[in-house]
Amino acid sequence: MFFYYLGFSRIRSMILRLRRKPVARFLAFHDILPEALSQFRANICFLKRHTNVISIDDYFSGRTLSNKINVVITFDDGYKSWLTCAVPILKEFGLPGIFFITSGFIGLSLEDETEFVRLNLCKTLNNQRISGSLSTEEVKKIVEEGFTVGGHTLKHRNLGKLEDKAQLRYEIVEDKKRLEEITGAKIEYFAYPSGADFNPKTNLVRILTESGYKGAVTTVPGFNSKKSNPFLLHRELTGAMMPGRVFKARVFGNYDPIRLVRALLVTVLKME
Repeated sequence: MFFYYLGFSRIRSMILRLRRKPVARFLAFHDILPEALSQFRANICFLKRHTNVISIDDYFSGRTLSNKINVVITFDDGYKSWLTCAVPILKEFGLPGIFFITSGFIGLSLEDETEFVRLNLCKTLNNQRISGSLSTEEVKKIVEEGFTVGGHTLKHRNLGKLEDKAQLRYEIVEDKKRLEEITGAKIEYFAYPSGADFNPKTNLVRILTESGYKGAVTTVPGFNSKKSNPFLLHRELTGAMMPGRVFKARVFGNYDPIRLVRALLVTVLKME
C-alpha cells in the first residue's frame, strides 16, 4: 500500500506507455466461499473498470494493450463455487477466465472428496472448508458457458518432487486426456500445482510440450511480457476475500518492490 500511495504504479504505467511495452498480470483464485462473494465481485468489478482483462488465448496471440495493464483471470483445482459464483460474476461483467482443473478431483463422493483434500490439497487449503468438488457435468457446463479449461495434473502432485519420469508424464498426460474427454475441448494450457518447484532432472517443460501444451503458469509473482518464457509465466496468488486496497496494489504490482527489497536483504544477511 505504501508503494501504491507513493504513485509507484502510475510512474511505471507512464513509462510502459511511453515505451509502448504491453505487460500482463495473471491472477490466481481458488475456491469462493459465500462470505467471500461480495468482495470477489467488487474486485472483479475493479478489474473491469481499470484494467484490460483478456483471455489466455489473447495473451498468447499478442492481443494486448500498452496503455493499460492486461489481466488474465485464472482459477485452480476444481471447486463447485466456480459454477455458482465465479462464472455468473465473470459473465455479468463480460470477462473471460481460465479454470485449471485437477481431473482426479472431479466427480467424487463426499467421502472420497474428503480423503482427496486430506492427501492432496490440505497444504493449499490450510484446513479451511471448501464448496465441494465439481462433477463432470459441471465441468462441461463451464466450457458451454464459454470459458477455457486447463490442466492441473491428475492428483494435484508437486511435480518438483516426482523423480520418476513415467509417473510424472502420467500425471500430466492422463489429466489432459480426461479433461479433453469430459469437455470435448482441446486442453492447451497448464498450471503447476507446486507453483514453481521444478526438478531439473525431469525436463518438465519438454514433457509438457510433447503432451501438446502451448504454455504453463507458475505462482511466482510478477508481470509477463513478450520476452517471458511461455512455460514459466508469472502469476499472482489472490484470494477471493482479499481486501480491495490490497487487491489493487497486487494487480498494479506495488507489492513487487517489497519482494525485491526483502530478497536483497536476505542475500545481504546470508553474505554476512
